Amino acid sequence: MTISTRIIATASALGLFAPAVWAEDYSAYFAESGIAGTIPTLSATEDPTPSDRFALGGALFLRGIEATLQERYRVGLHDMGLGIPGLITELNPNPAPDPFTPDVIAGLFNQIGEMMDQAQDAMAPIADADTVSVTLDLNAVWFDINANGTRDTNEDLLPVMVPLFVSGWQVQDTLDGFAAAGGAPTITFDTSDVAWLQAYTHVFSGTAEMVMAFDPTDMIAQVQNNAETIATLRDGPAPMIFMSPEDETLADLITIVLGVLEQTPNSVHTRAALDDFRAVIAHNLVFWDRVRAETDNNQEFIPNSTQDSALGILFPDTIDVAWQAVLADAAKVLEGELLIPHWRTGEEVGVNLNTWLENPSALDVVGVIAGSDLAPYMERGPIATPDTLAQFDGLTGGNFALVAFTRN
Repeated sequence: MTISTRIIATASALGLFAPAVWAEDYSAYFAESGIAGTIPTLSATEDPTPSDRFALGGALFLRGIEATLQERYRVGLHDMGLGIPGLITELNPNPAPDPFTPDVIAGLFNQIGEMMDQAQDAMAPIADADTVSVTLDLNAVWFDINANGTRDTNEDLLPVMVPLFVSGWQVQDTLDGFAAAGGAPTITFDTSDVAWLQAYTHVFSGTAEMVMAFDPTDMIAQVQNNAETIATLRDGPAPMIFMSPEDETLADLITIVLGVLEQTPNSVHTRAALDDFRAVIAHNLVFWDRVRAETDNNQEFIPNSTQDSALGILFPDTIDVAWQAVLADAAKVLEGELLIPHWRTGEEVGVNLNTWLENPSALDVVGVIAGSDLAPYMERGPIATPDTLAQFDGLTGGNFALVAFTRN
C-alpha cells in the first residue's frame, strides 16, 4: 500500500472524510520513472486498491504501445502509415538503426498482445462497487521511444497518441487545440473509465491476434530475399522494405500484403480476435451503465450528459445513443446476425463474418472481389448497412475517429 493510500485509509477509519472524494495522483510516477519504470513500482504495491490496479493496468497498456514504438525505432521503421495501431505514428528517424529482419512485424504484435493481456489481468479484480479515483496529469506521461532513459523531443504523450485515433489534417488541428489550451489536461479517472480502458486493451489485442493469424514473417523473408537477388544481378543496393516510398519498395510492400492475405489464417488467432472484439462491446456496455450513474463532475475523461470533459471535447446530448447503436450493429455482425454486403449478392444475401472467423480459409484478393472465395460464407439474411455509422459521423461533425476513441 502506498503512503498516500495508507493516509487515506487511516483518515477514513476515523471518519474524517469519505474515501470517494479523494483521488491519488500518479503523475509523479510517470514523470520521474517513465512508463516502464512505473510498472514495477505499482506491481510491488502491497494490498493494492482499485485505483492502484487501474493505474497499473493503464501503465501496462501504455507500455505495450511504447514497446512497439521502441522496436520500430530500433530497426528504423519511422514512417509506416499502414493504418494499424502501433504502426501509424511517425517517429524521428533513427540515425543508426539495427538491420530489419523478417520477424520484426510479428514480434511487434506478439509483444503488444502480451502487454494488453497483462493490462486486462491487472484490472480484472475491479468491480462495479469499487471506487477508482486516479488523477493523472497527461503532461507527465512520455514514451521513451529511443530507449535512452530520458525524455527527449517528440516523446510526449499527445504527439504519439493522437495519430492513433485521428487522421490527416485532424492530427495537427487536434494537437494545436491542446496547445492553445495549455497542453494536455489533468484527468481524474474513475470506475467508469476502468471499463473504457478494458475495452481498449481488447481493441489492441484483437488487432494483434488478426495480424498473427496472417503471420507475415515468411512472406516478408521471401520478398526480401528476392529483392536482394535482383539487386545483386543489377549490381545495386536492395530496396529497404517498409522504409521508403520508392516505387520498387511500394511494389514489394504490395506483394507482401497480397501474399499474406492469401495465406490460410490460423484459426486459433482468428477465434481469439473474435473473443477480443466481443469483449470490446461487453466492456463498453459496462462502461455506459457506470457512466450514466455518475453524479460528480471532476476532471472527467469521458462525461455523461451532465458532466464536462477535461479534454475539452463537446459531445451532442444524443451521442451516447448513437454510439450504442453503432456497437449494437457491430455485435450483430460479429455474431453473424447481420451479414456483410457484397456487390454481387443483392440486398438479401451477404457474408457471415462469424463463420469465417471461426473457420477461416485463404482469401485471394481477386476471389474476394469477384465473390468466389466468399461463397462458402454467404447466406441469406439481414444485411448490415452504413446508415447507423453515417448518423454517428454526422453527430460528430465528421470527427468520427476522435469521438469514437473517447466513446469507445
